[in-house]
Amino acid sequence: MRKFAIRRFGLVLAASALGVAGTAIAKPDKPVNAATAEKGTGCLVRDADGAYHYDAECKWTLVTRRNAVGEIVLYSYQDKGSLPEGAPHPDAALKTDYDAGGCAGSELATPAGKYSSDCKYNAAADN
Repeated sequence: MRKFAIRRFGLVLAASALGVAGTAIAKPDKPVNAATAEKGTGCLVRDADGAYHYDAECKWTLVTRRNAVGEIVLYSYQDKGSLPEGAPHPDAALKTDYDAGGCAGSELATPAGKYSSDCKYNAAADN
């Protein structure tokens, strides 16, 4: 019985050591400079007159990627929302382009009151 207990303890100890060693040399789930995505709700929407309104139901997504020294090399933002009741809607789809610090973007409002925007920056495209 004692030999069995010692042998069993030895197997558990050996398995534990292999598990620890395996963990120590395992690759991380993502590289340090992998892209990260965030999602949320609530954003500003632009009406036909150019005024901004807060839409709590608006859904947004932000993707960023940094290089090995922490500099942003990719930035992509997108949202989809609705103009609030009473806000002026355009007669036809209204697209507004802009550049915010190198992030090329556009906003789109429709006669039905739907709104979307995006902004993209890619450092590789600058080279």
